[in-house]
Amino acid sequence: MGNLAIDFNHKATLASSNMPTSVESLNFSKLKFKLTSGNEATMSKQVCEFAEQEYKRFLALKYFYPKETLVPNKLVDEFWHAHILDTRNYHMDCLKIFGAYLHHYPYFGINDEVDQQNLKNTFERTKELYELWFGPYPDFTIEARCGDDHACHAPSSCACRVPGACK
Repeated sequence: MGNLAIDFNHKATLASSNMPTSVESLNFSKLKFKLTSGNEATMSKQVCEFAEQEYKRFLALKYFYPKETLVPNKLVDEFWHAHILDTRNYHMDCLKIFGAYLHHYPYFGINDEVDQQNLKNTFERTKELYELWFGPYPDFTIEARCGDDHACHAPSSCACRVPGACK
């Protein structure tokens, strides 16, 4: 993961009791160990704790708004990908929270300018819902990651795939 600037003092304005029990009770200890330790480490422990908190908030929003399309930021998306790779637990967790499998659609925003604008609008809506439940949306960015094996990602808290798609 690229360099990350996060305000770790960001706190929810609502009591944690507003978090659905099915989400709050998720145990990500093995997943966090994998993300922070050994050869496969991609996050510091502090960043991983923050990512877990934000991922649970994303899942809570999906629980509260099951018909809404929501767009995670890059940090939440990375944690979500790691959760998905733990296929059995991800499947069981989805059933526990939503009663069904929560699919991840990684192609939103890549087709054309209209699709990119829809992604941007949906991310803004996701932030509005976040702020309704959890207070100010955390201000952080992940620097662009470039390499021979993949295209550059926009330096943004949004999971956008093109520079300028989200601001």
